[in-house]
Parts: sequence; structure tokens; C-alpha cells
Amino acid sequence: MNKRFSLLRILLHGFFLISANLFSIMAAFTIIQLASGGPDKILQASIALVINIGVYLTVFRVMSGIQKEIMKIDNFSMFAVILLISLALLPAVFYPLHYLKQGYWSSFDNLLAAWPFQLIVNGLCLVLNFYILRSKKA
Repeated sequence: MNKRFSLLRILLHGFFLISANLFSIMAAFTIIQLASGGPDKILQASIALVINIGVYLTVFRVMSGIQKEIMKIDNFSMFAVILLISLALLPAVFYPLHYLKQGYWSSFDNLLAAWPFQLIVNGLCLVLNFYILRSKKA
């Protein structure tokens, strides 16, 4: 497969993952605020995980029907690069969005808090992607 196409797939997958991450975190935050009014980080992370995986699998199914190659992970190195790209791209997306929404720059601590969540959730999404595509071949 063309290297440029693979790089484009990796970047698009990385942006898609962080978009799903940010959406799920904000949705979980909103649900927690509406339900209890108080911060509960563990419950928020749990809700965000479920939302994130649901969004990923929904889009994965849609994209697999439209263009299967876009969501395909070729090998473990591509898996690792997508995961690392999603971590690296988060500041490029998160900081401007936070500034536009809040009017001030977020602290680096917020990014440090998001990275473990991203590692777990994005890793799980990519593993699901890999095994779903492999099971379809069998």
C-alpha cells in the first residue's frame, strides 16, 4: 500500500480518536453535572469510556461499509503509531478548543490527566478494530 496513503490514514485515525475522546469526556462531564451536580472523576471516566467505545464502534461500522481501507490497521507498528499520534495531537486540538470555550489557556495538568485515559480507551478501540477486521476475514 502507498506510504502516503498509510500516513494519511494514521493521521485521520489519530484525529478521529481524539475527537471521540473529547466528545466522550465532555458528554460524560455533562451527564455527571446533570445527574449529581458534583465532580466524580471515576464515574465520569467510566461513562466516557463507554461513550467513546460506542462512538468508535459506530463510526467503525459506518466507515467499514463505505470504505473499509480507511479504518484498517495493517500491523502492530501502525497500531502503535496511531496510538502515539493520538497522544501527540491532543494538545494541538485541546488547547485551542479550551481557549475558544473558556477564554484562557488550560494548564498542562489537564493534558496529563487526559493521556492515561487516552492510552486505555484508544488502545482498547484499536484492539477492537484489529480483532473485528481479523474475525471478518476468517
